[in-house]
Amino acid sequence: MRVAIIPLGVGNVGSLTASLGRLGHQVAVWENGWDVGRADWVILPGVGSLSGIGRYLSEHALTKPLRTLYQSWQPILGICLGMQLWFGLGDEGGSGLGWIAGSIPRLNAQILPHIGWNQIELSEHAPGWLTPYHGQSFYFVHSYCVRPSDERLVAAETRYEKAAFPTVVTNGPLVGVQFHPELSGEAGENLMDDILRQMT
Repeated sequence: MRVAIIPLGVGNVGSLTASLGRLGHQVAVWENGWDVGRADWVILPGVGSLSGIGRYLSEHALTKPLRTLYQSWQPILGICLGMQLWFGLGDEGGSGLGWIAGSIPRLNAQILPHIGWNQIELSEHAPGWLTPYHGQSFYFVHSYCVRPSDERLVAAETRYEKAAFPTVVTNGPLVGVQFHPELSGEAGENLMDDILRQMT
């Protein structure tokens, strides 16, 4: 697969590029969002704040190109904050792109950020390619999550302390994961490979 990473000024671009390379994908890191149309997949990674990404998108005139990609049904993988960007207002301040109706609330937990390994549990709406990953552990680093207005978009959840939050969200050409597959060892790389190969 030809994969274009839009760094958004943040994110584990080095780790992500290395992981995709091990999986045999052709990877390019794009600074100009208009160029990514030649890719099979676009990846939006993210580590940081929603307000920080919002400023980056504005300063680099990326909001319109990203909307064009989404409206043209370009497959897009959002990782952590890269997925949260698809929604609207967030509890931490700042605003996303508003592609999906819903919110970006703070995790209902006393110990934040949520850092470390945790299992995902599939919902009744999970696509078939996600089945092998039910109960597997992935690596998380975050204090906020997403809450789609349409619960059918939630393919998997994870429980942290006493509350569960969406872990995998799918909506048309969009696949989002709250964890970091590039930092989740073999399971994370396999999942990312399945997304890129089976969703195309």
